[in-house]
Amino acid sequence: MGYHWDLFWMLTRTEFRMRDQGTWAGFVWTLLHPLFIFIILSVLFTQWMGTRVEHYPAYLLIGIVQWNFFSIATGGGLTCLRRKASLIAHHDFPRLFVVLSSVFAVLLSHLLEWLVLFGALVLMDIRPSATWLLLPALILLELALATGLSFLLSVLAVHVHDLDRVWGIALYGLFFMTPVFYTADVIGGAGRRLVELNPMSAIIGATRVLVIGGRLPEFGPLLPVVSLAVVLCVAGCILYPRLTRGVAEKL
Repeated sequence: MGYHWDLFWMLTRTEFRMRDQGTWAGFVWTLLHPLFIFIILSVLFTQWMGTRVEHYPAYLLIGIVQWNFFSIATGGGLTCLRRKASLIAHHDFPRLFVVLSSVFAVLLSHLLEWLVLFGALVLMDIRPSATWLLLPALILLELALATGLSFLLSVLAVHVHDLDRVWGIALYGLFFMTPVFYTADVIGGAGRRLVELNPMSAIIGATRVLVIGGRLPEFGPLLPVVSLAVVLCVAGCILYPRLTRGVAEKL
């Protein structure tokens, strides 16, 4: 168990540093992307959504930070086996750790982003409340969803070499089906149903209720997300060793 923990931490730390997160300067550079997106979307949509949503800048910022975590974590998870091909070819260890280290490296950045976000929320006149203590549960849920999807995507990417491009296009579509800069009630018809079926919509919506609203979110919309995340993670942990057997020869 100790060896596995040391290996996991070593892979995670290496992945974290490779993403230019090893220094404060590197972390600041990664903050520029969500900040840039926030500025653009805020300029474009504040006049429209500001009258519908109280504390719209905070609403928008939470959506961007959480969406970025999901997008970067699954994108990195998809390519993690290919990026670690040399290590996999020369060392025998559970391939599961490659995916876990990739996602958890992004999680470390995400947690640092939340620290910055908390400061921004206070400046936006959002008062801390007891409900903020439940935020780790929603972060854990998003982590489980991203990890479960990364298990699946990383295996498929070994056999489908253009999958990263396909997933990039899919993420682009999912972004617009996630109420990051708008509210679900402005969408009608089939589009509204797609937004409601998107698991990230439920996670981001519940987080906004906790952080901005200072109250408990409804558990009903989160239940399918919890079920999906559990199924993906359990199936991944059980099947991943079998699915990645012989993967070194294919990379």
